[in-house]
Amino acid sequence: MTSPLPAARRTYAVVGMHRSGTSWLAGSLQEKGLELGEVSTRDPHNQKGNRESAVLMEIHEGVLHDNGGSWKRPVFPCRWTPERSAALSAHCAAMDAAYPAWGFKDPRSLFMLDAWRRLRGALVCVGIYRHPLAVAKSLAARSERFDEDRSVKLWCAYNERLVDELAARPFPLLRFDVPPDALLPALEAASREIGFAAAAKDSGFFSKDLVHHGGSDLAVPKAARKLWDELERSAIRA
Repeated sequence: MTSPLPAARRTYAVVGMHRSGTSWLAGSLQEKGLELGEVSTRDPHNQKGNRESAVLMEIHEGVLHDNGGSWKRPVFPCRWTPERSAALSAHCAAMDAAYPAWGFKDPRSLFMLDAWRRLRGALVCVGIYRHPLAVAKSLAARSERFDEDRSVKLWCAYNERLVDELAARPFPLLRFDVPPDALLPALEAASREIGFAAAAKDSGFFSKDLVHHGGSDLAVPKAARKLWDELERSAIRA
């Protein structure tokens, strides 16, 4: 799949549920030349940082809050206030002034890609997903308020948006919780598909020591099974 936009106008979006490998994917693409601007490179729950812009996190979380939600209680579709729209426009203008092409990563954006497209015209997306119980374990490690039922429900909310986006506008999709000898070739395939073939190199961002909370060998909960099957059918097999 080739982006319809010339490289100088491309905006890239790394999309997926929290705790699903989006930080790894964004960091790996950043290694290959994807400009992300000023992002976090070290966090309490991620030694290499979540690779998110504090400016965009504030905008996206603000939009969810304006609509009665949050990242833990996402809302779709979202209404944007003029103030939030102006803030996003200002961020994009600053990034355009600094880089000929650039990208962003924030799981919240799955609920507001329509607003991004209204502003940018198109996006070059690349997605990633992870077994719901592995995500549940990771969320529980951050807060005891995330029991399995709540975490799986949240996983479904995010991945429903991911599946809908894939159906409407197909883009490369990776599964995070696979062995490195499957994950890294999938990364290379996705990179080529979105136009980073010339800059391809081995990923130094991946570290097995930073991947915790297994669960990929467990049965997928019934509530998540349909979405899981659709994600599995769409994923790159390298």
